[in-house]
Amino acid sequence: MITLEQKLVALCAVLPVLADFIEDLGENHVFRQGLKNKANMLMQEIEKVDRAVLRIDEPNAEKIWSEQVDLQRAFRQWIAENITV
Repeated sequence: MITLEQKLVALCAVLPVLADFIEDLGENHVFRQGLKNKANMLMQEIEKVDRAVLRIDEPNAEKIWSEQVDLQRAFRQWIAENITV
């Protein structure tokens, strides 16, 4: 069973990648202005949570940060290898 902590670390790894994608799409005028504003609000919330998790004052905070970076890379690689359009 996946623990709540594992879920949080996974989300905090994947959400910044999605925020990057939203930002890239917004710069290319894929979103209407209203949707772009909501996407920006979502990105700001993602960044707040990510910063809070990365500032955990625990002995394994460095390990959590490293796991997030590894998960982000793996997620980006999975997308590159498995989504063909």
